[in-house]
Amino acid sequence: MSESSLFLLLTFLIAAPAGALAPENELDRVRQLFGQGKVLHAHMSHELVDSYTGESQVINGVLWISKDKYKIRADHQVVLVNGDISMVYNERQNKLIISEYEPEEDDFAPSRFFSDADELFHVAEIAKQGEQTEILLRPDDPFEIFTEVFIRLNADLTPDRIRAIDQMENQLSTTFTDARYLDYSDGIFVLEYPESAEIIDLRK
Repeated sequence: MSESSLFLLLTFLIAAPAGALAPENELDRVRQLFGQGKVLHAHMSHELVDSYTGESQVINGVLWISKDKYKIRADHQVVLVNGDISMVYNERQNKLIISEYEPEEDDFAPSRFFSDADELFHVAEIAKQGEQTEILLRPDDPFEIFTEVFIRLNADLTPDRIRAIDQMENQLSTTFTDARYLDYSDGIFVLEYPESAEIIDLRK
């Protein structure tokens, strides 16, 4: 299961804070929503196509993502990153693993792009396709993992699709359905599990 690659794509929606400046484009407006505390909720289908083997891996599930937290429910497990803690509950094994979250060791974490996205990527092209907006991002750093990122936004600023190509020419693509922005609530980012679950705490 590759939730990490999914959230590497999502970083391009939430990474750079819009701050007090007026948004210049639709992507800035999306980031402004996250800066105001909104939570993106959507059903998603995420596909990773290996450039070498041609094999693909698909994850279908539901996600919630805020500026600094996220939760995914997919493939009989729930992943929650909340501040400094990562929690993964496997429903089939009835097992909960808790660990310290180390964003500097996670190339795919949303937090990777919170402070420096504008320095790493620039908007190369913006085009209108009916009521949708298509945005092409390219890196400023030649060593950045992605060589190209394509974002398609709906008229209500919810994502329709995010697609990217990495340095190994692997293709990552996420499509979203029933996407909407929710007001933030602490209850959204709670991981529920039965009392009978085996708990493995790896924190120091």
